[in-house]
Amino acid sequence: MQQQLSELEIIEHINNRQCFTATIIGGAFTLKIAEYLPAMSAAIHDGGNLRASLSENCLLDQTSRYYEEDPYTGSFIQEQAITLIAHDSRYEYDLNRNTQECVYETAWGKDIWQTPLTSEETNESKAKHAQFYRIVAAIVEALVEDFGQCIVYDNHSYNYKRHERQDLPVFNLGTSSVKSDKWRPVIERWLHDLQSMQVDGIDVTAAENDIFYGKGYLAGFCHGKYDNVLVLATETKKVFMDELTGAPDSVVLPSLQTQYNNTVAKHTQWYISEFKN
Repeated sequence: MQQQLSELEIIEHINNRQCFTATIIGGAFTLKIAEYLPAMSAAIHDGGNLRASLSENCLLDQTSRYYEEDPYTGSFIQEQAITLIAHDSRYEYDLNRNTQECVYETAWGKDIWQTPLTSEETNESKAKHAQFYRIVAAIVEALVEDFGQCIVYDNHSYNYKRHERQDLPVFNLGTSSVKSDKWRPVIERWLHDLQSMQVDGIDVTAAENDIFYGKGYLAGFCHGKYDNVLVLATETKKVFMDELTGAPDSVVLPSLQTQYNNTVAKHTQWYISEFKN
């Protein structure tokens, strides 16, 4: 059984540079640190959990919520040394919005709640959001302290059938919140590595700021707070599943899981050996 730790225990483990895997008490996310490297991988929309009191009041069934979530993105990074994978649905609180705006009343043109959430319910969701970002800060600050700088692989997926364009990239890297040109070689290398992926069943394409621009809160939080942290906000087109039914593609998904993990590891090693030094 996965060990459960409190926020204070997780932060103490980080401050003591312990290697561990733990789920936060309450189950909102799991943090794994197998080795301290200047790179963290996150999947903040991987989960679909909705606490019982909200589930009873939600107008959207699990299938409808699943459509706007990012299933399998946690598996794209699970082999990395440091992973932070969220388990709660973005409909409970969206980790890619700021704390004050993370709880939806409506989303993507749909009402979410049968009756408006109470202030207590909203505050509970906001508290879980704020807690997550305290953990992000603890990790990033430890890595910057140890290595001088670090990168964060911020992994998402996107629905493409709703768009009229037929040439949408398999991978979109959003960089609009990156403040310094010093990161350009790291960005270019990541785009190159994405483009070079050999995934069964699809032709891989990669683009920068094509359909998404990296304006989410994880990127904004890190880029706004730290000068020596680069967030690589990467969206994967849902070619690995049927975005309407949720069914995984038996050919593309396992290949992509393997190739993505390998590509993150390769880019991290390049960053450590060629750029950071």
